[in-house]
Amino acid sequence: MGSLRALFLVSGAVIAMTGLAQAADLLPPPPPMEPAPMASADFSGWYLRGDVGVGVQTGGINPSISPNPLIGLPGDAFNSFYNPSVSASAMFDVGVGYQINNWLRFDVTGEYRGGSHFQTLEQVAIPSTATQFGDFYRADMSSFIGLFNGYVDLGCWYGITPFIGAGVGVANNHLSGMTDTGFASSIAGDFPTGGYFSDGSKTSFAWALMTGLDFNVTQNLKLELGYRFLDYGKFGSGASHCFNGTGAGGGFSVGNCGGSNNFISTGNLISQDFRLGLRWAFNDTPSYAPAPEMPLVRKY
Repeated sequence: MGSLRALFLVSGAVIAMTGLAQAADLLPPPPPMEPAPMASADFSGWYLRGDVGVGVQTGGINPSISPNPLIGLPGDAFNSFYNPSVSASAMFDVGVGYQINNWLRFDVTGEYRGGSHFQTLEQVAIPSTATQFGDFYRADMSSFIGLFNGYVDLGCWYGITPFIGAGVGVANNHLSGMTDTGFASSIAGDFPTGGYFSDGSKTSFAWALMTGLDFNVTQNLKLELGYRFLDYGKFGSGASHCFNGTGAGGGFSVGNCGGSNNFISTGNLISQDFRLGLRWAFNDTPSYAPAPEMPLVRKY
């Protein structure tokens, strides 16, 4: 009797264990294991860049004639310049740089700016003789600028990186096609004057301050939207050639201007630049620092 009871108990335990195993087979499979999250990229390496933009001139140019055109005139003679201005310029640059780590980078850029025009009106008056001259100057302006730049990237949020930077270098500012359209008025009557200036170039120290945003387009390509404050020095023309009224020597001569005069700026060219650029990084696989491994948890 005792043997039969023990047999029934063992049989019941086997049946119960079989039922539990079958019930476990009906549970859904465990979720797949996911890779550990990765930290942000710590990028370094060479890159190429290119930018286009527009510059709005805001500096005080302070034009002048050298040597002083008042030399030899009566003591009450004076001259003044009115509304000197340089129009907005288009620009593009190319450069090569190196990203040291994920917050510091440097590059060297070569830039061309053109499409801008300079103009001003000069008045020379001699009150004691009731004489005055008016001259309207106009010229085309272009510049070649080379800068060494450094940037600090201020972290990356959702693929957007704000940055600040500064640059130093040299600028060669070229004045071309400068003309002088004028008139003279005195007790003897009114008559036209004017002439032209030879092309001239002037090399100056240049410096810049920058800020902007970088946008991640791909792993290697960044779109840059930036602002730059640029001081790129002074400019000057070549010698003046004035209308002589006789037709001799083509109708213009240096001597008829009272000597070899040059038009110069005593103030610096200053521009507020708005730029759109691209940066292409050479390396294909930025290094990642893996985050700490998370324990695998299966929920049933």
